[in-house]
Amino acid sequence: MKFQAIPRDHARQFVAYMVGVDKWDWSGLCGVDDVIGGGDAYAALDADGKPTMAFIVEQVQQEHGRELVIRVAYQMVRGRDLVGEVLPEIERVFGVGCDAVVIYTKRAGLVRKLQGAGYGEAAKIMRKKL
Repeated sequence: MKFQAIPRDHARQFVAYMVGVDKWDWSGLCGVDDVIGGGDAYAALDADGKPTMAFIVEQVQQEHGRELVIRVAYQMVRGRDLVGEVLPEIERVFGVGCDAVVIYTKRAGLVRKLQGAGYGEAAKIMRKKL
């Protein structure tokens, strides 16, 4: 598996597609720049060089350790287990020097897959519109 950097303007395009879509947007308040934050965008390429996933990652230094935050991920192919195939490579390549990986999601199916990959629930975010 290889990773190819995605220019920021292209990253803005795929994030713009996801912002405001209930399936992916866990805040309802964030814009494109909020989602990208200080992260860098990459495409995960399969053995044939075809992109399987686009994602944005950022290493964030906290007081007691460093986290690799997967800010957003977009599956570009159907029928592939990207949690099993791509996520371990993201952890290996981009998680060097990190103590933990953080992924925000509201998708129950993805939560189950992540739990199977060793992830645990760290918090629940509660929101009330004013």
